[in-house]
Amino acid sequence: MKHICKIILVGMIFLLIVNKAEAQDFKIIVNKANQVESLSKKEVSNIFLKQKIKWEDKTKIIPVDLSSKSQHREVFSSNIHNKSVNQVRAYWQQSVFAGKASPPLEKSDDAAVIEYVKANKGAIGYVSGLTNTGDVKTITIN
Repeated sequence: MKHICKIILVGMIFLLIVNKAEAQDFKIIVNKANQVESLSKKEVSNIFLKQKIKWEDKTKIIPVDLSSKSQHREVFSSNIHNKSVNQVRAYWQQSVFAGKASPPLEKSDDAAVIEYVKANKGAIGYVSGLTNTGDVKTITIN
């Protein structure tokens, strides 16, 4: 019995470590000209759901998602929206059908997201936590 309890405890600790690593498995990036240094999770969610559409300087916000097949998009959706990618896609289907808004642009990989954000002052995206983001600005989530 003690042996089984130890195995369960080790398994739970492993899951906590994996979940913590996943929570930090992406970076939020903006154009270097953007004055933003940090955003709350709610603000990031509102931006990517197009409920917040302008930066403080009145520049139009242009969110850009990774492909729906990306592991980092799944982690982003889970951590920022508290929803799966499929649940977020359902949100967008309803929004498009109602004529409210269209979903963010999708880029195939981290390099494409970085290039887009670098070229567009109002853009915001996310990339793998291990990606070199020297051409754009990484902001913190508070």
